[in-house]
Amino acid sequence: MIIPDCVRWWRRAFFAALVGMLAGAAAAADWKPERGVEFIVPTGPGSGVDNTARTLQLIMQQAKLVEVPFAIVNKPGGSYGVALNYLAQFPGDGHRLFIQTSTPLSALLTGQIKLDYFAFTPLANLITEPIAFMVRAESTLASGKDLANRLKADPAAVSIALAAARGNAYHIASALLAKAVGADIKKLKIVVFGSSGDAMTALLGGHVDVISATPGNFQPLVEAKKIRVLGVAARLRLGGLLANEPTFREQGLDVLFDVPRSVLGPKGLSAEQVRYWEGVFAKIVKTEAWRQAVAKNQWDEDFQTGAELRKNLQAQYEILKDVLGELGMIQH
Repeated sequence: MIIPDCVRWWRRAFFAALVGMLAGAAAAADWKPERGVEFIVPTGPGSGVDNTARTLQLIMQQAKLVEVPFAIVNKPGGSYGVALNYLAQFPGDGHRLFIQTSTPLSALLTGQIKLDYFAFTPLANLITEPIAFMVRAESTLASGKDLANRLKADPAAVSIALAAARGNAYHIASALLAKAVGADIKKLKIVVFGSSGDAMTALLGGHVDVISATPGNFQPLVEAKKIRVLGVAARLRLGGLLANEPTFREQGLDVLFDVPRSVLGPKGLSAEQVRYWEGVFAKIVKTEAWRQAVAKNQWDEDFQTGAELRKNLQAQYEILKDVLGELGMIQH
């Protein structure tokens, strides 16, 4: 049978296109970073978020889980808005990652960020951290119960330092403490800093009375007796150097709240890009170096895939909406 030239041409074109599609699919399935990766941290150096990011960076490099350079980029400010606006400039770019707490959910509810937050790509949740309330060693506040009673008498009498935005987990933990004794949570004297490191500096300098923060970074200050822990908003006591520090529940105060650490990518990441980064983080949490970091920093392991994280972010959003509504901070 004689095949006309036009049919031969279309057949060649069809098979060329098919080969190209298959090659493209194979390349997509094997996606991995081709250049340096930026790990965007929305707070300054010295914060709990920054510490988590640098721990991940070190383990990735030591275990050779990522073959390209992996750089930390601090972009504090605007209740994570500065960092998220930066991330939004790179849709579909798997070379930019963002580490977060629940702060952007609060900032979204309070109108501090205007981006379509839920359009970003959830990649993994790694840990949660308990929140502690700490004071200088010479503070007249002796316990969590003492702090609660002071707030009950006058909610504005005690300045509470936190990072990095009003309405975030540290603020909500403070509100829960005040609420536990019937204090007016709207009158709390909240002082916001760019990082928990900056907040601690202010505490040590006598510029604020109390800091609400995750305690892992500050264990050396506890050991050196420069600060004291009044109470921990956790179900159980922490371990190590903080094993003697009581929870709020032990002191008769129903205060329970923690801070997640999760990773987002830009909008529009492909399934292959998501799969790659999920795989990297799943490997990290199985390393001995990660287990040691979890113990050292008093973290609670809570690994979730991107799909699980997406559901939990929606659930957290609804919980925060209730508390922030009571604080009168919701922007309609």
